[in-house]
Amino acid sequence: MASIAPEEFFKQKRNTSEIKSEVMNKYFNAWCGILLHGQKFKKINTVLYIDLFSGPGYYKDGEPSTPIKILKSIHDSTGRTIDLNKCVKTFFNDSTKSVVESLRNNINNLPYYDDLYHVPLVLNEKANQRLLENLMNDHCPSLTFIDPFGYSFSQQMLLHSVKNWGSDLFMLFNVNRIRSAVLNDNVNKLMEEIFGHRINLIREYYAREKRPKKREDFIIETFENVFKERKYLTFKFRINFPNKNQTSHYLFFVSKARIAYTRIKEIMAKYSDFQEDGVPLFGANLRQLRILVPEYHRYLDYSIIKLTEIIYKNKNLFEGKSIHQIFESHHIGTNYIRENYKAAIENLREQGLVILVDAKSGKSINKITYTSIAKFS
Repeated sequence: MASIAPEEFFKQKRNTSEIKSEVMNKYFNAWCGILLHGQKFKKINTVLYIDLFSGPGYYKDGEPSTPIKILKSIHDSTGRTIDLNKCVKTFFNDSTKSVVESLRNNINNLPYYDDLYHVPLVLNEKANQRLLENLMNDHCPSLTFIDPFGYSFSQQMLLHSVKNWGSDLFMLFNVNRIRSAVLNDNVNKLMEEIFGHRINLIREYYAREKRPKKREDFIIETFENVFKERKYLTFKFRINFPNKNQTSHYLFFVSKARIAYTRIKEIMAKYSDFQEDGVPLFGANLRQLRILVPEYHRYLDYSIIKLTEIIYKNKNLFEGKSIHQIFESHHIGTNYIRENYKAAIENLREQGLVILVDAKSGKSINKITYTSIAKFS
């Protein structure tokens, strides 16, 4: 798959493998940097990359897919400050025997195969909790990729993948998998395993709500709550088909770490559609509703005007903090990115409600930077 600018990537129809290959390697490198560079709290010597739906490693046109991209990133880091070759163990799994055989051959034929410090483990199993527990039994931080609606997943398995310190979970699935699973009696057991007692709420909702979009929103929110109720940080990105108001895929990310959550937002903002005021929608090919009425921002979940009001309303919490610190302390669970906080502070300054001072000298400044300290009136 040829390289393409992030903002253009979803302009054409993408399958699950293409989306995964585009996003996963970028986050993998960021995740490794978070864990392996400058840790203040603990020394990390080994991290795990676990792909339970790996595929053969190459597309039909010869372009590398996720496993080969990950291994190349690992090899290319050899000898650098963050040497992934020494630190990252890789595990690739697929349920199809022929796919696994192709992947093994493709990995073995890599020109740098003999230079890989840790030999990649390639497995042919249906993903299950025993497999996951075996891979994670040394309590190393892990980055795991799962399609929860692919085959035989339990809620316990999903939660197990993020139980270790520093572990993150990536999920990417076609929305049709959910629709068919809910409506198909043959997969009710799978849905019960994933949703637990919530499956009854979903069935009740489906019985009284016939609009497909409402059903979709409800089941996605219910799925997200499996993690939120256990205090995990969750991020989701909705991908529509090009030129259609119909969902193709959802990307889900689950972590306990604020810095990991921040990184995935930074990465996915590059792929996202934006409102006119610069707030990302964290989705692609979304049909934006333009509300041509006074105080339009009241009809939006997030807006620069709303953020401006929130910051000033909570000025006691943000007094004496830099713009970056305000962003870090507030953005979790919102669509706001760092640039939005800079814009909101600029609004407050124009209204005479805040002055900015230099972090070192304490003197008032005109130029806004992310290190500028906010002093509210």
